[in-house]
This record gives sequence, C-alpha cells and structure tokens, in this order.
Amino acid sequence: MTIAQKTKVHVLVISLLVQIALSKVETSSSHYDVNWSTIKSMVRITNRLGDGSTLKLHCKSSDDDLGLHVLAPNSFWSFKFTPKVLFGSTLFFCQFTWLPGQFKWFDIYDDDRDGVRRGIPCIYCFWDITKEGPCRFSEKDHAFNICYDWNGKRIGE
Repeated sequence: MTIAQKTKVHVLVISLLVQIALSKVETSSSHYDVNWSTIKSMVRITNRLGDGSTLKLHCKSSDDDLGLHVLAPNSFWSFKFTPKVLFGSTLFFCQFTWLPGQFKWFDIYDDDRDGVRRGIPCIYCFWDITKEGPCRFSEKDHAFNICYDWNGKRIGE
C-alpha cells in the first residue's frame, strides 16, 4: 500500500470516527438541532452601548459580505450560516463604529472559539456589544457573561 493510499484510509477512518462521535452527542435542550451536517448557527448582535449611541456594524467572512447595519440603542440584528463542522474553519468578523469616533473590530464567530466541538460552543450566539467589548450569552449561566476585550482576549482568563 502506498503512502497516498494509507493517507486516504486514515482520513476515511478519522472522518467515520468523527461522524460516530458527533452522532452520539446528546443535548439537554430541545431547541438545538443535533444533526451536525445540516446545523445552522445564528449570530445575534445587540446594541448595549448604554449611552443612547447608534451602533454601526459591518460583518464579513472570507466568502460573504453581510453589509452595513445600523442599530438603535437596545435593538439587534442577526444572521444565520452553516458552520464548516468537519474542518472548523468558519470565521465572521465585524467592524463596529459609534460616536465619538470609536472604531473597533471583533471576530463575532470564530470556530476555534465558538464551534460545536469547543468548551463553550454556541449554536445561538447572542452578543451584547458594550463600549468595553462584546459579551456572549451563556446557556449554562443564562447571562451575558462570556466577555472579551476588543482584541479578542477573554476577560478573566
């Protein structure tokens, strides 16, 4: 057997093991779709700047430009997508602006951080955008307590 044939066999075996492992995953919440091959994730972004400022955001991935959106205080915008579950390479990043002259970036969905195989995954990724940085909703704690600074470092780590 050649090296290329051995590599193909290894890839096939690993793919089968991943599919078996994912099919065994159970969830305690009935609103999650556990068919990982067709799962859709949703990102919801809410303006929580807290001072009456309008939040402008523009989100993109390497494949999609989701356009410019303007959020009044406490309003939200959302989008859905199918993550690349097997290879874990989905990334959406957003530019956020508000007055006076604030301009920030953040990876609003990063499969390395948020993917279904991670420690704190999100299928429904709800974010509150504050001046200090974005905070994601924790299903476990029922609070927006997974917070990051604008550079992407998790606060409290």
